[in-house]
Amino acid sequence: MNKYYNCKMNKLNTPVSVTYASELKKVEAQAVAEKLGLPCLQVSESHTALNLNFTDDFVELRDSEKNIAIHIDFISGELAHRQQYGGGKGQAIAKAIGIKQGIEPPTVLDATAGLAKDAFVLACLGCPMTLLERSPVIVELIRDAIRRASDDEQFQLILDNGFDLIEQSSIDYLLSFLSNEDSDNTEDARPDVIYLDPMYPERKKSASVKKNMQLLQNLLGKDEDTQALLDIALKIARKRVVVKRPKGAESLSALKPGYQVASKKTRYDIYLVPG
Repeated sequence: MNKYYNCKMNKLNTPVSVTYASELKKVEAQAVAEKLGLPCLQVSESHTALNLNFTDDFVELRDSEKNIAIHIDFISGELAHRQQYGGGKGQAIAKAIGIKQGIEPPTVLDATAGLAKDAFVLACLGCPMTLLERSPVIVELIRDAIRRASDDEQFQLILDNGFDLIEQSSIDYLLSFLSNEDSDNTEDARPDVIYLDPMYPERKKSASVKKNMQLLQNLLGKDEDTQALLDIALKIARKRVVVKRPKGAESLSALKPGYQVASKKTRYDIYLVPG
């Protein structure tokens, strides 16, 4: 067995129900629940801590015990501001990815898409994006956000440039490149950059832990295959692998990054691919 298959796959850390806030969304919620093999009921009747909840306006991940919820929105709020102002070409993530004035933006594979915040920022900077996410619950949040944003003229430009969501284990996806490495089509499909943003190490409970991170940690638990993911990413990326880490955290690997780019709270480890 290939060593990369020995990894944590698509498991839920905490039980989840699919719920709906009104009868208007019942059929849609039931279809997703059947697909995911999860129970479906009105949100007021749910007994699980986490709910993939269909409201009349959007799909959200709701923690009924803590009474907090998150959803993704590409056309209003913080992400819309990033879109309006081009994502900020001088910011650390742009430098880490290798975006330079006058040069065509690289193709980027976000192998740990999560809530797609960084993927959207890079898309606003002109990068054709492929998003990989193995959690079907998180995938539904991203799909809903894309559907709601698809009528927006500026977001349509992002879709036309490439903002492709794939529900699959990143390791399985990347292994397909190795199994077909003699194919010209496989070579052409390799991304310039592979971006990794694994679940941050657990910290003591504090107000600084944002609600979205609390919910994701409850849903997914710890990432246990990040070393294997980095190893295989280095075999696939054309130019570099970029790993996002908390400032002061250990690197994912004993392999020393080529260089680092730091912001106030975040560090990007850049592993350059020879070639």
